[in-house]
Amino acid sequence: MASDADRVLAAVAIENYIGRFVPLKRRGGNFWGLCPFHNEKTPSFSVSPQKGIYKCFGCGAGGNVITFAKNYHKISFPEALKLLADFAGIELHERQRRPSDDARQRELLELQQWVQNLYRAQFAGSAAEQYANARGITPHAAEHFGLGYAPDVPRFLESKLNERYRNEPQLLAKALEQLALLGLLGHRDGETFNRFRDRLTIPIRDVRGQVVAFGGRLLREKDNAAKYINSPDTPLFHKSQTVFHLGEALPAIRREGFVLVCEGYLDVLGLFQAGLGNAVAPLGTAFTLEQAKLIKRFTDNVTLFFDNDRAGSEAAFKALPVLRQAGLSARIIHPLAEGDKCDPFDLSVQLPPEELRYVVLQAKSELQFVLWYFFRFRYNTAELSQKKRALSEFYAFVRTLETELERSEFLRAAAELLQVEKEVLQRDFATEPQKLKPEPQPLRIAQAEKAPEQVKAGRQEKEIIALLLRFPELMAEELLLAEIPWQNESAYLLFSFFRDRLKSGEVFRWEDLKNAMQFLPDDLAALLAEIMLDYDPILATQSIELAQARVQLRKLVRTLAIRSLEQRIQSRAVEIARREKFGEDVEALLLEQQEDIHRRTQWFRMQ
Repeated sequence: MASDADRVLAAVAIENYIGRFVPLKRRGGNFWGLCPFHNEKTPSFSVSPQKGIYKCFGCGAGGNVITFAKNYHKISFPEALKLLADFAGIELHERQRRPSDDARQRELLELQQWVQNLYRAQFAGSAAEQYANARGITPHAAEHFGLGYAPDVPRFLESKLNERYRNEPQLLAKALEQLALLGLLGHRDGETFNRFRDRLTIPIRDVRGQVVAFGGRLLREKDNAAKYINSPDTPLFHKSQTVFHLGEALPAIRREGFVLVCEGYLDVLGLFQAGLGNAVAPLGTAFTLEQAKLIKRFTDNVTLFFDNDRAGSEAAFKALPVLRQAGLSARIIHPLAEGDKCDPFDLSVQLPPEELRYVVLQAKSELQFVLWYFFRFRYNTAELSQKKRALSEFYAFVRTLETELERSEFLRAAAELLQVEKEVLQRDFATEPQKLKPEPQPLRIAQAEKAPEQVKAGRQEKEIIALLLRFPELMAEELLLAEIPWQNESAYLLFSFFRDRLKSGEVFRWEDLKNAMQFLPDDLAALLAEIMLDYDPILATQSIELAQARVQLRKLVRTLAIRSLEQRIQSRAVEIARREKFGEDVEALLLEQQEDIHRRTQWFRMQ
C-alpha cells in the first residue's frame, strides 16, 4: 500500500499548488517565477511538472511539493502532509509510519524519561545540588530544567533495571539493549558501564518537550574525563539538528520577538532565572544551518550572546553566514571595548535582572560587530600592512552580502571607522581580485579533505551521485567510492543516505526520486532536485549503458582524487617553507608530502 506521502505526491500537481503563492510563467517544459524564499528581481525559481520538483538557482532552495509547503508555511512535515491532503481532497491514513516504528519510538522515549526520573530523584542532597547552589542556581531553575545527578556508581542504571524487571529476563535484556542504543550504557572488556557518572545531568528535550538526550557536567576532576558531555546521536537525537531549551522557550520567544542564542547549558539556565526565558543554545558544537532553520520556524530575529573570549568571538562571526542563509536577522551582544567582560552566566549572577535586560537590548548590529571583528579584533589597523590584510578579508565578506544597498552601507561604515574617503574603499573594493581569500590559517593536514560546509557541491560530486542513483549497481564499487574526497558535506550525506538505503534493500528508481525527498532534510532535498534537473536529460534515456557509467565513475573519482591531492601538496609546500624559514622541524611534513606525491602519481597512471 502506498504511503500517505506517495499518495499526496501523486495527487497534487506541484505547479498548481505552488502557483497559488508564486506567479508562474511557462518557459519550455518548466514554469518560472520569482523565488518566495529570497528577494530577487529576475526569476530563478523553476518548477518542473514532469519531475514533480522545484529548484531556485539563486538561493538553492528545492524539493517536492511537500518540501515547499513545509518551508513556505513554516510548518512540520505532518502538518504539510495534512495541508496538501486537504488541498487534494484525499484522506490520510491514521498512522504515517509503521506501527512497529511508532512502538519502538514510544519505548525509547519512555525509557529516556524513566532515566530522567531516576537522575532527578538523586539530585536532592547530592554533589550536583551542592555544585548548583555554589553556582547560584535557584531551586526554581533546577526544577524547570530538571537538573539531576548521575551517581558515581559503575552499574547504577543496570541495578535499577534489575529492580524494575525482577523475574522478567527478556524485558531486562531488551531494556539494556535500548539503554546502549540511547548512548547511556557502553561496553568495555565484556562489561557494561554508565556513560554518565558523577555528573550533574541536564535533560535535552525536543520542541514537543520529550526528553531525547542528556548533557552532563563532571563534578570532580578525573583523568581523561571531559568536563561536559552529551548523549551521542541516537534514533531520538541528532545533535546538529537540536536546539537546547527551544521548546520551553517558545512562549518567551513569541513574547519578546527574538531568541537569545548562547553557547552552553549554564548560560541558558542563568538567563532564564534572571527573567530571560527566550535563551537557547546549540549543543557543544558550531551553530548549524539545521539549528538555524529550526529557530526560523518560530522567529525571524536572533541575538547572539556568546563569551567575548577569542573562541566566542570567532563562533559569533562564523554564525553570521549561517543565520543569513536561514533568513534570520542577527544582533550580537558583545562589548567592543578592551577589558569588558561578557559571559552570559556570570552576568546573570552579577547583574540585577533589569541591568542584564539592558545589556541584551544594547546588542550590536551585524554591521557594528563585523567592523570590530576585522579592524579591531583580527588586525591592528594602526599598521599599514595589517590594515591591507584586514581590508582584503573585509571585502571578501562584503561580497557575500545579497544587496548593493548592504554592500554600500558596509563600505561607508568601514571608511568612516578607518577615517578614509568612502570613494577610496569603493575603488579598492571594485579592483580587489575576487579570487583573493583571507590569510591562510595554520595547516591542518588531517582535515585537509573536509572542506567548509558552505562550499557548493561541484560538478563531479553531483555527477557521481547521479550515476549512482541511475545505476545502483555501481554502489558495489566500494573500494573506489571510499577514495572520493568529498568537498561538500551535503553531497556526502546525500550519497550516504542512498548507499545506506540500498544496503537495507530499498532502491529508489530514477523516475521516482522525488518520493525520496520526504526522508531528506531540506538542504539535501534541494541538492537532489538540482541533480535531477541537471542530469535527467542524459540519464533518463537508455543512451548510456552500465559499462559506460562504470568507466565514467572511475574518471570522476580519479579527477577529484588528483585535485584534492594537488591542493594538499600545494598547501603543505607553503607550510613547509614557512616552518623552514623559522628553523622548525619539517621532517614529518616532508614524509607526508612524499606519500601524497606518490599517491598522485598512482592516480595519474590509472586509466
